[in-house]
Amino acid sequence: MKKVLILGAGYTIKPMVDYFIDKCEYEVVMATRTVSKAEVVIGGRALGTSVAWLSDDLDALDKMVEASDIVIVMIPRSCHMDVANLCLKHQKTMITTDFKHAEIETLEDEAVKRGVLILTELGEDPGIDNMGLMQMVDEIKAENGKITDITSYGAGLPSFEDNRNPFGYKFSWDPLGLMRSAVSPAKYLVKGTAIDAVSKFEHRRIVDVDGIGTFETYPSNDATRYLKIFDLDSDMSIYKGLLRFLGWSNTMIGFLKIELIENATVVELANTTYAQFMARVVGADSTDNIRADVASGMGIPTNDDIIERMAWLGLFSDEQVTLERGTNSEVLVDAMLKKMAYGPGEKDMIIVHNEITVEFADRTERRISSMLVEGTPGGDTAMAGAVALPTAIAVRLILEGQIGGSGVKTPTTPEMYEPILDELSDMGFAYKRKTVVL
Repeated sequence: MKKVLILGAGYTIKPMVDYFIDKCEYEVVMATRTVSKAEVVIGGRALGTSVAWLSDDLDALDKMVEASDIVIVMIPRSCHMDVANLCLKHQKTMITTDFKHAEIETLEDEAVKRGVLILTELGEDPGIDNMGLMQMVDEIKAENGKITDITSYGAGLPSFEDNRNPFGYKFSWDPLGLMRSAVSPAKYLVKGTAIDAVSKFEHRRIVDVDGIGTFETYPSNDATRYLKIFDLDSDMSIYKGLLRFLGWSNTMIGFLKIELIENATVVELANTTYAQFMARVVGADSTDNIRADVASGMGIPTNDDIIERMAWLGLFSDEQVTLERGTNSEVLVDAMLKKMAYGPGEKDMIIVHNEITVEFADRTERRISSMLVEGTPGGDTAMAGAVALPTAIAVRLILEGQIGGSGVKTPTTPEMYEPILDELSDMGFAYKRKTVVL
């Protein structure tokens, strides 16, 4: 019997555990700080085991990695290198939905030397988006087309019918991951010129997404790195961004301006109201004029939509902060989760939308592949499926010997992306394709 080790028990784990236990009959070990979350996911099934584990307990991790056939890393990036080094030590495959970032790439030579596969970018974004893009790129190259522009959007949002709060957002994945992402830089390419988006929300724009709707987008990561992954010419344009309902980026700009999104400094919060917390954030002496003080810190009017959103969250109230200590981001997330979690019967949706402009000898085309999937009320979110299922499918293909190789890889070769996309399509995560002659 194959044994799968999953590190973490977050929002998107359950569909992969269901896949491993119910479909593949693998033994699953979930190692996490909060065992109760893992126990809910396992649901009493005999093939599932939950283990209490803290990420700095490397001795326990060493033993768990050695005892497993494959390791899935669903914990923050700061822990990845410890896991990867133990996977190299014990010659175990490591899977992660995170980016193939610069630090993990440093393990390429050692992974090849030891015959170990470290497979990255297996979620929704990055993951399904890039597999769909690579499939289109390979088709275009086979037809001798020249790619001049790639635009790719990903989104995890409330469904249109359940978009019922002033932020236009609810949490279907790690909330603190969203806050870490907010302060990370991005980059994209315009006709060969790299555009650094250090303050990514300042690069927002409104876009009409074919067949789906109108959103705002902002750049999500370093899109220029895909020139190498997709083997593209450097004189083209390439943009990878996230979609949000209108107003999100301006709100994030305001939060960042007063450092309400701040992920490093832990402060004491006992006997602190939200209004007192906000006064501390903006350096106000009292809470008497807290709305005006916060607005002044952001450089906006006191009746601005951002201030109204903050009031709706309760950030100007005399309610006690529920955390004893934490970062500004953790307080913000705690307040958001009280009002921005999915309720019973509410649905999320994921959007993956890729457009490629391609020149042929006799014409120019725009090729579009688009996916919109809604979650199941009372069941799995669309985001959980979009992150967990490509990961689970890749694990099965590896354990069955259908995917091999070594080194630090992404699933952007046909032998990887074709079977993953085919099975995802059967599960309802299917691209709709369209070609427009320009």
